[in-house]
Amino acid sequence: MATQEELQEQLKKTKKELRLLREELKEMKIRENLYLERLENWAEKNQLLNAKISNMTIDEVASMQKAKAEYIDKYLKDKEIVETFDKQTQVKLDSLKTEHGNTI
Repeated sequence: MATQEELQEQLKKTKKELRLLREELKEMKIRENLYLERLENWAEKNQLLNAKISNMTIDEVASMQKAKAEYIDKYLKDKEIVETFDKQTQVKLDSLKTEHGNTI
């Protein structure tokens, strides 16, 4: 049979574990509320977007497709300019290396 001191020690350990579990439960409830709030916000935004898309006219769809095509064209041109600049920079660096006989 356990002594009174052993029982008190077990009681202290159990109380400490219970306190930690209560704190953990409290934190999880806070997280759950946060996740539920985020989910509700997402659902509202999704509903508004669906309503907007459902109520679009053909003219609006056509203008969006035109804007998308223009954006893609601009993006590809910008990408091509950047690639050309990178190639020119690399050529200049390579020519400088050969002039000075340095290698990096």
